[in-house]
Amino acid sequence: MIDLRKFPEYYKNYVWSGKHKLFRYPPDAFPEFRWIACLENRFAWVVRNYAENNSASKYLLQEMIEWGGSQNGVLQKFNDGCGEVNLFTVMQAVVNNLDDPKEAISSALGLPGLGLTYASKLLRFMKPEMYGALDSKIRKALNTEGRLPRIFDGVHNSMVSGYVKFIRMLEEIKDRLKREGIKKPACGLTDEGTWRASEIEMALFLWAGTALAEPQRGTRPR
Repeated sequence: MIDLRKFPEYYKNYVWSGKHKLFRYPPDAFPEFRWIACLENRFAWVVRNYAENNSASKYLLQEMIEWGGSQNGVLQKFNDGCGEVNLFTVMQAVVNNLDDPKEAISSALGLPGLGLTYASKLLRFMKPEMYGALDSKIRKALNTEGRLPRIFDGVHNSMVSGYVKFIRMLEEIKDRLKREGIKKPACGLTDEGTWRASEIEMALFLWAGTALAEPQRGTRPR
């Protein structure tokens, strides 16, 4: 059960270290979220200036992957596959489709080596008010709760439809948080008040950890 009253607490307890030590960044933690804020600002610039900038932003994409921890060799797969696609064209499609979740995630999945987790991280940084990252932990917890169907990695339609349902769920949670007067704590990303989709996802990341740690119904802790 997702208890929205705990979302401010979950949000304040969010900590992500990924590859932070390697790059001498402090862990992303409340209230600064320094690396997250840095990536959000630079991806926002890319989105605003993509047509004039004429750049595929390869090094920013690499940094986003490094921020995420590059699990399962994502960075190597991305670099290995870059020569097989027109990176500028794929990124242009992502930028052009940002207002349409189905087309945006479908375009992002066209980037080599990313898969659903990192394709959704890209959307999260490009438009944090609308998108959140959907990783395996959140997927598993939401599936266990019956809130999200099973998503099959590598199956394009399954990844796209699953992510679109996740975005709709974030919108529903945002509406409920607003109706119930549950404000987002002020931090280095945004002021106190309205939750963005990315920040709801950050709270869900903490919720998922607690939900998966709880004994399942009918079982006993060992």
